[in-house]
Amino acid sequence: MNGNKFNTAATAMMRAVVTRYEDGRLQGELYSNHFETPFVFINIMEMIAMMDVTFDTKGYPEKTMLPRTFGTPKPRKRKNEVDLQSIVNEKTEEKERTDIIKKALDRAASSYNTKEHKQELNEKGVKTCTFEITVRFRHNAEWQGDVLWQEKNVTKKFSSILELTKLMDNALS
Repeated sequence: MNGNKFNTAATAMMRAVVTRYEDGRLQGELYSNHFETPFVFINIMEMIAMMDVTFDTKGYPEKTMLPRTFGTPKPRKRKNEVDLQSIVNEKTEEKERTDIIKKALDRAASSYNTKEHKQELNEKGVKTCTFEITVRFRHNAEWQGDVLWQEKNVTKKFSSILELTKLMDNALS
C-alpha cells in the first residue's frame, strides 16, 4: 500500500482502515479520492453515513428509491400525474439532510490531525485492518458491491449493508 493513495477506476470505491475493534465495535478512517483528508468514524453507522453522503453528493451509484421516514406520508399520485412541487420538496428535504450530515462530518474531520494520529498508532503498535469497499449499485434501498480485505487479499461480494458489516466483523474477529 502506497501511503493513503490508491488508484481506482470505480468512483464508488472507498478504503476503510479499521484502527480499533472492541466488543464488535469498530473505529477507523475512511479514505476516498473524493475528499482530501480521511474521515474518522467511531462506529459502523458513521462509516455508512459518510459513504452514503458521498455517493449522494457525487450522484454515483445512483439511488433507485428515496429513503423512508417516519414523517407524514405524502399523498400518492396517479401513475402518469406529475407534481413538480412535490419533486422539488423531496429534493430540498434530501439536500437538507445531506447538508446536516456533511456539516457534522466536516466538524469531525477539521478537529482531527491525521499525522499525529498515525504516529500515535505506530507508537502504540496498533494493528490496522484495511478494506477496499466498492459499491456498484444502490438498488432497493441497499448497497451491492464487493469488499477486498487487503491483508489477506480476499474479495467477497455483498448484496446489502448488513452483509457488508457481517463480512467486516468476520474478518476482524
